[in-house]
Amino acid sequence: MQNILQAGQIRFFAPLLLAKFLPSYLNASYKSSYIITTGAVSEKPIPNWSVVGSYAGGHHSMVRNLALDLKPIRVNGVSPGVVDTELWKMSAEEKEKLMKQMAEKMTTGRPGQPEDVAEAYLMLMKDGNVAGSMVRSDGGHMLM
Repeated sequence: MQNILQAGQIRFFAPLLLAKFLPSYLNASYKSSYIITTGAVSEKPIPNWSVVGSYAGGHHSMVRNLALDLKPIRVNGVSPGVVDTELWKMSAEEKEKLMKQMAEKMTTGRPGQPEDVAEAYLMLMKDGNVAGSMVRSDGGHMLM
């Protein structure tokens, strides 16, 4: 149980608790935006990832419910797929192999880059008409 709770500290509990304090720091307006990040495991299961997948799936509900609780502040989410960053804790050779394998499972034929996914966040911050939505930036991985 301790490991399960620990896995949710940053992934789940932190964004939920942060939302409690946001109204004190953001203007109560549709121009204000809070974006929660989840991951592809929230919709496409991975063997032996049940704990993380459960927290990630909970982000979808969190976004919708917080959009109601914090209105008119807009709450949305981004669900990135595989993104080629330094966060992958493996050797360069292992990472290159993994990125190549993942590219074959994407309609774009390549893993996302940080600048690709950043566009999803920018869009959600700029579009004052988007609230309670989850945007996928996954290279079409959900389709394959």
